[in-house]
Amino acid sequence: MLAEVRPSANSRRLAFGLSRFMRRGRKILLAPLDVHFDEDNVLQPDIIYIAKDNAGIIRDGYIYGAPDLVVEILSDATGRRDKTIKKETYERFGVREYWLVDPVYRVVEQFVLIDGRYSLAATLTESDRVVSPTVPCLGIELRAIFSEEDL
Repeated sequence: MLAEVRPSANSRRLAFGLSRFMRRGRKILLAPLDVHFDEDNVLQPDIIYIAKDNAGIIRDGYIYGAPDLVVEILSDATGRRDKTIKKETYERFGVREYWLVDPVYRVVEQFVLIDGRYSLAATLTESDRVVSPTVPCLGIELRAIFSEEDL
C-alpha cells in the first residue's frame, strides 16, 4: 500500500486558491481525501474533480475509482513521487487528466489520457491560461493562482 505525505502549508494554500477558480459550479474536493483505486492503491491527490456522470464513485465519504481530473502541487517532500508513482497510478487506473503544479518555477504540466497513456498536452507558465479538455468550460489564468502565493 502506498503511504501518503501530508501537504505543506504552502501547498495547501496554493491548492485552496486553485480550487477556488476551479469550483465555479463544479464539485471540487481537496486533500486529505482517499481515492481508492484498488485495495493496494490508495492515494490522496491535492485537488480532485469528479464529473456528475462519474459521481457514483463517491461512497461512504471516500472515492472508489478514477476521478476525472487530479492535481498535485509539487514540494520537496512529494515531487519525485508525484511525477513517478502517482502519475503512473493515475494513468494505469484511467484518470483522464492530471496536472502537476510547480509553485517554485510557477509552471503547470498538463497531461491528458489518450489511448490509456498520458500525453503531455501543455507546459504552462504563470503568463498562460490552462484550459481543460476534460472539465467543461474550465480555463484558469495561472497568473491569478501564482500571484496569490508568497511561494
